[in-house]
Amino acid sequence: MIIKKNKLSAIYLVFFIVLISFSCRNKVTITRSYIYSTSWANGKYQGFQIAKIKLLDSTVSVFDKEFNHYSLAKHIVDSGFCYRHFTGNEKYNSKSYFDRIGKELVWRRCSNSYDEKKILGLLELNTWYIITGLYGTEDFYVYIDNEGGSHTYSLGPTNW
Repeated sequence: MIIKKNKLSAIYLVFFIVLISFSCRNKVTITRSYIYSTSWANGKYQGFQIAKIKLLDSTVSVFDKEFNHYSLAKHIVDSGFCYRHFTGNEKYNSKSYFDRIGKELVWRRCSNSYDEKKILGLLELNTWYIITGLYGTEDFYVYIDNEGGSHTYSLGPTNW
């Protein structure tokens, strides 16, 4: 009877640890006009990089019932649209908008840190993007469909 209680206690402990780890995880929402992060809502680091990508397999479609998000790893980055996002000391800014001027938001071209923009604009329709460097989370692949809806996929945690 004691052995059963110990096994049951161990199972509860594992379940509790898994539950805690998922509930503490940074939750990210990506739309055509902004990125939201629960981590940012708590005043944590807000840097990331966004780039357009072209999938090597042009037949990949999020609308295909056999869509496999691991095929997204095979892509080419469009160096013409690659920006890094930085904020100043603005705390508790849980959303970073692409189509609005932020109080301290700066977009810098990946290839030239001196090339700055205040607004990127809405993400393009029928286009794939990769968002990397979100502190404490995964890297995300985002497809903006022809109606402006976003389809977000992660291939797993980064080494951050």
